[in-house]
Amino acid sequence: MKRFLVITVLAVAMPLLAFVQATNKKSSGKAEEEIMKIEDQWVQSRAAKDPTVSKELLADDYLGANPTGQAQTKQQFIDAVTAGALFAGKAEMMDRKVRIYGDTAVSTGFVTGVVGVEKSRYIRVYVKRNNKWRLVASQGTRVEGGQ
Repeated sequence: MKRFLVITVLAVAMPLLAFVQATNKKSSGKAEEEIMKIEDQWVQSRAAKDPTVSKELLADDYLGANPTGQAQTKQQFIDAVTAGALFAGKAEMMDRKVRIYGDTAVSTGFVTGVVGVEKSRYIRVYVKRNNKWRLVASQGTRVEGGQ
């Protein structure tokens, strides 16, 4: 009887666990797509010297570091976008990866077109606040020569 009970519990629990894992994977995939779309809009708006997306996306407590190592607050970043000090020509992102950790997302990759830098490796940290993704931290590092 105990053996039958254990088998029955396992038979019910296994599909339930598989369903939960599949659901988590789907929501993670959806969040990754959201971040990729946000980043596409953000990079293109910076290249176009339009601070609108940055004003909405950057958290009030945002802190970034540019490829020369200078720290930037939200307002300093917005000022740099408006002045056109970030991109020279068309921006292109490559080797992009997004990892989701609950309400936190970490995005990594390379971007070209940054002023004074042929290629930059980036890492960006997003946090979901009030059901919207906000960029809370970022770092760009100049890539010399190869990758």
